[in-house]
Amino acid sequence: MTSACTIRAKSSGSTTDPATGAVVATPGALVYSGPCRVRPAGREARETQAGGAEVFAFDYLITVPFSVTTVTEGHRLTVTASPDPALVGVEVEVQKVDRGEHITARRLSCSEVS
Repeated sequence: MTSACTIRAKSSGSTTDPATGAVVATPGALVYSGPCRVRPAGREARETQAGGAEVFAFDYLITVPFSVTTVTEGHRLTVTASPDPALVGVEVEVQKVDRGEHITARRLSCSEVS
């Protein structure tokens, strides 16, 4: 695993940035910070609707160590370091967490919406 990421619980509130006036989500509690592997789950974006607007969802398969057991669906993951500079700062939502007695790493199916 050559990338690094942080995983936080879903935010329950928001705040207004006094410098820009933008409303930003307050960060949730830290769940995990450490090594990960980031791979695209597909080559094409999925077209979907959100709030009446057309958006494109990009899927990733992100792997964290098997010992990470506190990640659940709905958590937010941010790539903090990567050999691919284009991945740094990518934020995704965890959609599914693989669990099982014979797995060697925790695989997270995630979606980035842009």
